[in-house]
Amino acid sequence: MKENVIKVIAWVVGFIAVFIVAVALMGNDAEEKTYSDSGFTITMEDGFNEKDYIGATFYYESQNAGISVVKETFEDLSSLEIDENTSLEEYAELVSYVNEKDNEYKNLNDQIMYYTYDDTISGKDYSYMTAVTKGSNAFWIINLFCEEKNKDTYFPKFEKWLETVEVE
Repeated sequence: MKENVIKVIAWVVGFIAVFIVAVALMGNDAEEKTYSDSGFTITMEDGFNEKDYIGATFYYESQNAGISVVKETFEDLSSLEIDENTSLEEYAELVSYVNEKDNEYKNLNDQIMYYTYDDTISGKDYSYMTAVTKGSNAFWIINLFCEEKNKDTYFPKFEKWLETVEVE
């Protein structure tokens, strides 16, 4: 009898362990979706909704994160002597200067550079990953954000999402 009880307990504990692992794995693999608009494409978690945001070419939010994207055409940037011959590094320096950020950019790959920073907006602490990339007729500024308390969860996701970016 005692042996049967031990077998049942071992089976229940094993089942619970498998269930916990399965739930944890499902939580880490949120379904992905490709979002595309105005010559910009990115693959992120499903659950982002398009919002209107003045000045943004592309703006989406989910319950825990958001992304805003601004397309700056070479024509619009010509008064700053920025054109198709301007390197991504030169443009990144300009973006840092204009935004009064003294952060060092990191190269994610040959086509994307980014920096991170924290800021408080309306009493809430946010963390940002700001990236730049270059297309055929424009530079793009990509700003991913989340509450600062969630940055350890979202920053690795942001990097993964940035690797999927495609621009015209």
